[in-house]
Amino acid sequence: MIKIITDSTAAVTKEMIEKYDIKVISLKINLGDKEYVESTPDTYQEYYDMMLASEEFPKTTQPPVQEFADAYEKVVKEGNEAIVFCIGSVLSGTINGATTALSLVDGASDKISVIDTQSCAQQGLMLIIEALEDIEKGLSREQVVANVKENIKKVEICFCPDNLEYLRRGGRLSKVSAVLGEILKIKPVLSFRENTLSCVKKVLGIAKAIPFMVARVPETAKRIYACCAAGSKYFAMIQEKLRERFPNHPILEGLICPVVTSHVGPAVGVAWME
Repeated sequence: MIKIITDSTAAVTKEMIEKYDIKVISLKINLGDKEYVESTPDTYQEYYDMMLASEEFPKTTQPPVQEFADAYEKVVKEGNEAIVFCIGSVLSGTINGATTALSLVDGASDKISVIDTQSCAQQGLMLIIEALEDIEKGLSREQVVANVKENIKKVEICFCPDNLEYLRRGGRLSKVSAVLGEILKIKPVLSFRENTLSCVKKVLGIAKAIPFMVARVPETAKRIYACCAAGSKYFAMIQEKLRERFPNHPILEGLICPVVTSHVGPAVGVAWME
């Protein structure tokens, strides 16, 4: 049997974990003297509240190597195989620990595949959903991994922060640029795809950012998520615009994981698979 192991940034739900026996390896976030262990989306609000109330900038920590090793040992001991999904390597070193752990467990390298998803949040979730469907079809681990690598090219997440404060706090934006941006209502639209984070457009106000993001979703999209971080007040707006453009397509709701939210603050966006 092929098992799924993923780090917590993929926002896998409790229902998926229970149905498919998915093992989630948690990243952690330190906020002042408090520690939050990233888990499933139903626990995100606790962190959102902590983050919004704090003047401290969050510090994220990747999982210990031993946590991956323990998961691998269980897989091998039970005679199973596994595919491990890790957040994009340009965002976190989590995949390094996941890969190192293979050498700590006898037989793990022959039974377990570790993948740099080159993705984050709902991108990773869509890759896992596709892999689970392939597993149910009876594909081999090698075949599933090959399909995952092809699907990585097809997933994208595009988002716009409510404000520029968290980008400034994290050093991704100077204080002067942040202040000017807020005064002039300039909003950066950010995209993450194949391990590349880029600003695809700067617009005047969220009212223009949302239609731009919605327009980026291809007509042939297989899956579409309206994404929200830390209770963005614009979430309903992007859901409405997506439903207007795709009236016959299910628009799924996705909460952006705390690790990613820590760096952008409240934000709204869309993720899709072509």
